[in-house]
Amino acid sequence: MAFLYVLVAGMLGLIVIGPAGSVIGGLIGLVFGVAQSNGRRILRLEKEIAALKNNDTE
Repeated sequence: MAFLYVLVAGMLGLIVIGPAGSVIGGLIGLVFGVAQSNGRRILRLEKEIAALKNNDTE
């Protein structure tokens, strides 16, 4: 999914600013894509931790 963000942001940067915008947009897309991916992983891990805590208290 991060690859899609890089492509979209890079294309938008290319259209709006030019070649330099493509690089800047690609970097912004990469950062955003990685943040989204890590956010999903953190939520999944929090759910697993909560489930483990609930099993320990029973």
